[in-house]
Amino acid sequence: MKFIGAVIIATLFLLGVFLFANWNTLSIPAQLSFLFFDAEIPASFIFLGVTLVLAALLISYTLMLRTTMLMEAHHYAHELQAQRKLAESAETSRFEQLREQITLEFTRLHTANQDTRTSLMAHTEGMEQSLQKKLDETTNSFYAYAGEIEEKLDRVIAALPPKQMP
Repeated sequence: MKFIGAVIIATLFLLGVFLFANWNTLSIPAQLSFLFFDAEIPASFIFLGVTLVLAALLISYTLMLRTTMLMEAHHYAHELQAQRKLAESAETSRFEQLREQITLEFTRLHTANQDTRTSLMAHTEGMEQSLQKKLDETTNSFYAYAGEIEEKLDRVIAALPPKQMP
């Protein structure tokens, strides 16, 4: 459009210079034939009419081009907005999936932690009961040995002759 606009403006400028330079010649009335009728009018009016028609065509072409560009920009803006909404919904969906996956993983870890805790508590309780049993057995053995030693000491003391007192 820049090149075409420059050419049109240059052409209109040259036409204006031509009209200004030849105004005296162009203002003389001349007999002109318009196929169906004849008229006697100055040629400058014809050039002025052609110039105005070209200017009107240029303005209408520019307005049409500008309107088309604005409509395309509006259409692209709507498409861009739709794509943006689609991307945002996809991003939201991905975040929701990630949140669900993280929640599921935390739930699984919590369940695994509870299972481990339960098994450790059961194992600790079993070990505590086993230790208590061993302690009771050891205590009973200790009392049994102490009782045997006491019995042997009593026998040894009983077998000794009585000591005389001075």
